[in-house]
Amino acid sequence: MTRNPIQLAILAVTTVLFILLQNVSGGQFNNAKDTLVGHSLPMQKSLAHQFFALAAEQITDSNQTGTAILAHNTNSNRDYDNSLCDRDVARIRNAINNMEEWALEFPDTWGRLPIGFFWGHLISMGQYEECVAASTTYGDEIRGQYCLVRLNITQFYSQVKRRNEETARISYKQTDPQIFELGVCVPSTCSAEKTDQLLKYTIQHFYGNDFVNLTEQMVQEKWCKYDAPVEFRSVDIFAITFFSLIILFMIASSVYDFIQTRKGGSIFILSQYHYFRDCKIRIFFLGQKKPLFVAFSVLHNAPKIFAVKKVNSPNVIHCLNGLRCFSMMWVVFGHGYMTFYDLPHINRNKYYTWLQTPYSMLVQNGSLCVDTFFFMSGLLMCWGAFREMDRTKGKLNIPMMYFHRYIRLTPVVAVVVLYIMSLYKYSGAGPMWFKLGTQDQRCEDTWWATLLYVQNYAFPYSICVSQSWYLAVDTQLYFLSPLFLIPLYKWGKKALIPIVIFALLCLGCTVATFLQNDFTLFRVQDDHVDLRQRLTYYPTHTRIPTWLIGVIFGYFLFTRNRGRQIPLAKHWVITGWVLASGTMLADLWGPFWRILPDTPDSPLIEGALFEPLSRSSWAFAIGWIVWACYNGHGGLINDFLSWSFFTGFSRLCYCMYVIHRIVQLVNAARIQTDTHFSDYDAILRWWHDFGITLTLSIFATLAFEAPILGIEKAIFGRGNSKPAAKKPTPVDQAQAVSETVPEPAAATTYAEKVPEIELSVIRDENPSNA
Repeated sequence: MTRNPIQLAILAVTTVLFILLQNVSGGQFNNAKDTLVGHSLPMQKSLAHQFFALAAEQITDSNQTGTAILAHNTNSNRDYDNSLCDRDVARIRNAINNMEEWALEFPDTWGRLPIGFFWGHLISMGQYEECVAASTTYGDEIRGQYCLVRLNITQFYSQVKRRNEETARISYKQTDPQIFELGVCVPSTCSAEKTDQLLKYTIQHFYGNDFVNLTEQMVQEKWCKYDAPVEFRSVDIFAITFFSLIILFMIASSVYDFIQTRKGGSIFILSQYHYFRDCKIRIFFLGQKKPLFVAFSVLHNAPKIFAVKKVNSPNVIHCLNGLRCFSMMWVVFGHGYMTFYDLPHINRNKYYTWLQTPYSMLVQNGSLCVDTFFFMSGLLMCWGAFREMDRTKGKLNIPMMYFHRYIRLTPVVAVVVLYIMSLYKYSGAGPMWFKLGTQDQRCEDTWWATLLYVQNYAFPYSICVSQSWYLAVDTQLYFLSPLFLIPLYKWGKKALIPIVIFALLCLGCTVATFLQNDFTLFRVQDDHVDLRQRLTYYPTHTRIPTWLIGVIFGYFLFTRNRGRQIPLAKHWVITGWVLASGTMLADLWGPFWRILPDTPDSPLIEGALFEPLSRSSWAFAIGWIVWACYNGHGGLINDFLSWSFFTGFSRLCYCMYVIHRIVQLVNAARIQTDTHFSDYDAILRWWHDFGITLTLSIFATLAFEAPILGIEKAIFGRGNSKPAAKKPTPVDQAQAVSETVPEPAAATTYAEKVPEIELSVIRDENPSNA
């Protein structure tokens, strides 16, 4: 094909332009390709890459190498040699230049400057799992070690020109950020001191001296972790063996129960008294099953938890089940927010605006649920003691009463303490575990106080099972109860005068403590929160007034009201409900206006009076609810609180109370990514924690609590008591005995002859918190 001259000219010009363009672009392409090798990575300017580059330069100084430094690690007792650290840092730098994947993982896992720095997001965790898994398998192995370093950024933040602080800053505890936490990844051969030295050298070259205070130690051994082989301690082996044996007992006991059931065997069910003239003969109905052999049987114990049969008995206050369950959910809710606040939120400062919402009062005043439990504890303590003294003509078997109390409450607590001191450390890992997964350290020296129920006085700042302060207070009140119950039973109203005076003295003591230590209305405003907890929250004497209100209420309910309903005019019923509701709303939301930005701070006397009086008035309001529901003036409220669902649920409340805080801490400490603060996110986390707690509580009840009840029955035996004067016929009594309806009593652990209706409620006792 022939071309005309014009086509040939166009082709020639196009060829020349293409050659010129290729020469120009070819050089640019080669240069662009060159930028992808060596130190010209896309992340070249990051602190992570500069760390290995600059650290490798520094170690060329002979004074920085070859010196052995011994650093003690309480977890692994590791010894470090700086020369090995210098060698590994240089090898990682060279491998990064060579674009080797294993080496690129080291800087890839470092944290970066976070989003939301000025909204309180002061942690950049990086990628923990990638770091501890980073390694090379050729030559001398290099393994990754993750460290969460703490950079003091006060120098940097002092240079920030703020907005109008008077209008933009929120009150309470919001302060200028001081520490920024950064996740770094270094070779496992580097000690904390060596890493701190290299990091400071890098920061000084990268940012100068104006960003971070280089005089403070940034890296601590306790906040560094590498993938070390697991070495079980003796306590770990004991815990594994113990839990394995419990599971084995449950399986073996269930198999035995199943086989005996197929054979038609039965277990000891009831012992009855038959009266012939002046003599009484005790007749036992025995079957083939041995009580000790079925103590751990799931088939035997599970129906006791989930089977619900409503009993019409004057000794059962059904509405207490609903009150207990709602209070337990409130406990988990409040503690959930306490843990939720400590998470790595990208909008952490929203917490301070959240504090100014009415919704937040459910958390800020959430401790009122504790007073519900103290009131119920006092009420049922008096109720149970009076039933026992009716039977024994005013006597209490006090040693046996204390013994039963201890063996009923302690097994579940002891199991949780054992778990914390052993397997807890293996339940999670990561940056937040350094910060929140420290419960086992609190138990090292304080575990014994928890098992003796004196932790609220002995170690108020480091309680092993943090929520167990309530168990200590309630147990101490239980041990003191005969001082109040015996005089009240013998002398009646005359004993009320010194009891009321004693309660008022305890109220006055709390008021004086507030005034003397300048405690404010809300804890969030207080500069001495820990001291306030120790002096006004944990001590037993500060809880006595609410408990005594329950005791006095139980006295009148038992002596004047048991077994009958007191009529009341409709307008008085309405008045009672209005007053009770108004009191509870005032206690919960009354001080809300004090936390608004334009409201002046409350005077000391306001907080000093509100703290003890709100607890007492809340107890009086709960007392009205109980009285109205018991006497048929509760309407729909009584129907709801007495719902059979709450009866089964309440049987798990004690285990839920003991377990829930550990579940929350483990779930929070395992987090390795940023979170977001909002009420919706908090509620999602609440459901998450609540579901796991409920599941573990079912297991704990079947594995520990229910077997203890069965073993106690087998050892001590329990028969029916002779009906009290105001109780129904023996047939009704037998029906009540056979039905283990839980009443949240505190006085439910007397001698072995205490009726079943009382002994069963210990499973649901103390389902509270703080």
